[in-house]
Amino acid sequence: MEESKSTKPSAVKSFFKRIYEYWRKRLIRSRFKKYKSFNKCIEFNGMAKLSDAIGGTYRFIAAHCDEKLGRRLLEMGFVPGEDISILTNTGRKGSIMVKIKGSKIVLSNKIAENILIKRKERNGAK
Repeated sequence: MEESKSTKPSAVKSFFKRIYEYWRKRLIRSRFKKYKSFNKCIEFNGMAKLSDAIGGTYRFIAAHCDEKLGRRLLEMGFVPGEDISILTNTGRKGSIMVKIKGSKIVLSNKIAENILIKRKERNGAK
């Protein structure tokens, strides 16, 4: 009888941990929800994935990735609030070329899927 009491709290704890992870993953997916087009996504919340971007100037918002990739992006100049110019986007299976801090960088679509950008405001406002 003492064994069942000791295993019960750990079972309950793991149950709530699984529920928490499920809802956390679901929240992250909803933030990256696919829209019919890039323009509709920009109209809806002002943010979109870098992989869906068309030519223009945007602001870097965030990157949802592991620590190693996040550090590499930071070293390349992907700092929140930094201006990004989209030079070329070769589509879903290709790559995307951006200009950030005067440097041209080519990213795979797999990496660009995890980067959020926001259309740059006119008149220099953030």
